[in-house]
Amino acid sequence: MLSLVAFDALVAWFRQVRTAYFFRQERTPYRVWVAEVVLQQTRVEAALAPLARFLAAFPDVESLAHASEEEVLCAFRGLGYYGRARHLHRAAQIVCAKHGGRLPETYAELCRLPSIGQYTAAAIGSISFGLREPVVDGNVKRILARTELWDALPSSAAFTRQAYARLRPLFVEMTHAAGEVNEALMELGQKVCVKSHPRCHECPLAIWCRAHNQRQVEHYPRVKVKVSKIPVVWHIYILRDSQSRVLLQRWQNFYFLKGHLALPSLLEFPTSGRTLASWQSTSESPSITELGEIAEELASVRHTITYHSICIRPYVGRAKESAVLPEGMFWQPMEIVAELLVASALNKVWQKFCQYLLL
Repeated sequence: MLSLVAFDALVAWFRQVRTAYFFRQERTPYRVWVAEVVLQQTRVEAALAPLARFLAAFPDVESLAHASEEEVLCAFRGLGYYGRARHLHRAAQIVCAKHGGRLPETYAELCRLPSIGQYTAAAIGSISFGLREPVVDGNVKRILARTELWDALPSSAAFTRQAYARLRPLFVEMTHAAGEVNEALMELGQKVCVKSHPRCHECPLAIWCRAHNQRQVEHYPRVKVKVSKIPVVWHIYILRDSQSRVLLQRWQNFYFLKGHLALPSLLEFPTSGRTLASWQSTSESPSITELGEIAEELASVRHTITYHSICIRPYVGRAKESAVLPEGMFWQPMEIVAELLVASALNKVWQKFCQYLLL
């Protein structure tokens, strides 16, 4: 079980193995905030290059606040769900408008900002302002499940409550900086107490770990039964007019990528037989022929979006000059389309199209 002595061993280990990631240099509350939002759902290795690009584009809260949403989404490419980029953008505007461009220094005020929940508030507060708040993320939950031998699912509210109840008294009593302990716990979960094949022989907490001592590490944390993914066939249409402009639309309430600039699409759900078009259709069976004529189908692309297994089928065609464009659709010069399609699924399709043009 975790204890103050265990924290001593943890911090000593961390000071020896601590990775000098670039985002740990020149630390400002803003840089800590952006990094922690990104790293919640993106592996460190995968996030390094796009995070560096994002921070170079927006080095401080003012530059982020004054950017357009399109600029923010474009810079956020490669960093996961774009909803987080919108929340970051909105929070930066609030910080500039209500807090003089400085992140608030209390846990409660931090939690009121978009993009900042308990985890992010604890990370920013402990690292930047010395607040004695524990970070409870997936890595920390995994460590707790093993050291404490907890049977609750880490995703459950009961586990989260239990985690805070266990850690907060230790954070009040310990002599170490809360930010350092939080980082040490997260790095331990990233490098040693990993999901599969944990390196217990390297773990500074091994002698305090009940799962290790009882040889049950592989049984913790408990796992939820996997949910079957929903199969989707995603038809994407690249329609050009006589001026070689490409037809785009902003999806407001479409099934995927709400609020994004995208290509006209039709979704088929084989299990239910349902179809859904991104354009307004006047018929019961929506057809792309309302907008244009298809000339060729490109090679299909596999993609995954949360709980969906997707087969993308791209098509190239000529738009009907007489077609009345539905609300939200417009033409864009072909040379700037790549900059506007920030979602990875759409990027895959556009790359296929560019290869097709070279044939």
